[in-house]
This record gives sequence, structure tokens and C-alpha cells, in this order.
Amino acid sequence: MSNFSQVHELLLHSQQLHTRTGKFYSSLSNQANNERVKMLLNTLANHESGLSSSLQAYINKAPDKILNTYFQFDHENNVEELFVTHFEVAQVNTDDVEIMATAFDDYFCHLYSEMQQAVDCELVQDLFENLHEHMLEEKKKLSIDIYSMLDM
Repeated sequence: MSNFSQVHELLLHSQQLHTRTGKFYSSLSNQANNERVKMLLNTLANHESGLSSSLQAYINKAPDKILNTYFQFDHENNVEELFVTHFEVAQVNTDDVEIMATAFDDYFCHLYSEMQQAVDCELVQDLFENLHEHMLEEKKKLSIDIYSMLDM
């Protein structure tokens, strides 16, 4: 890790990645043949859109002292592999969607955990710890929603 980043840059990177993930799920939904899978993908797209909006709201209201803090962290990790599908998109099934959703959630949880460990400023550590915990809570809520939807 030799790059220095501002907290603002890292939050913006995450916000944009949530937006991209939501659009990815929507695109898959538009191409899928199975109605249940479409519903699942739309739920995931809405989930990502909500996370993106939450991050944008935080960026808009956060104190400059936090947003302008620099620390050594390389957020330019290659995320492209998360958007590679290993299945026929029209034939996507719930197992495929579950694997993708887990990979995205794991990526964000790991990212926030790494950010928290990389910074020395306690205020910024708290921010990334809160984001990490929020992602874990969202992951639990989403899992409950998905499993109840699949039981229908």
C-alpha cells in the first residue's frame, strides 16, 4: 500500500460501486427468464441503491475534518471480477444470484474493515467501523428478505 487517499475519495468510491452494483443487478434482471429470479435481482438492486443513497447523504453532511483526512490506503483494488458472470445470463438462477450477492457483500465488508485498520484517526476509524457494522446488518436484513421471498 503506497497510495494515500482522502476519506471523501474512499466514500465516493464505495458510493459509486454500490450504484454500479445496483445497475448490474437491474441489467441481469432485465435479461433473466425466471420471474422469481427477476424479483430477487430487483430486490438486490433496490438494496444497493439504498446503500448508495445512504453513503451519498453521509458524504453531503459529514464534517470536512473527517472527509479531508488522508491516510495510506489503496482503494483501486480490481473489482471487475465481481461483475463477471459465470453463467448464461438469461438462465441465471437463485444459486447464481446468491453467490454474486455474497461476493459483493463480502467485498464491501472486507473493504470497510481494511479501511478501519489502515487509519490512525479515531473519528475516521469509527466511521469505517460503523460502515462495516451497517453492512453486516444490511446483509442480515437482506438475507431474511431474500429467504422469505424464496419461500413464497
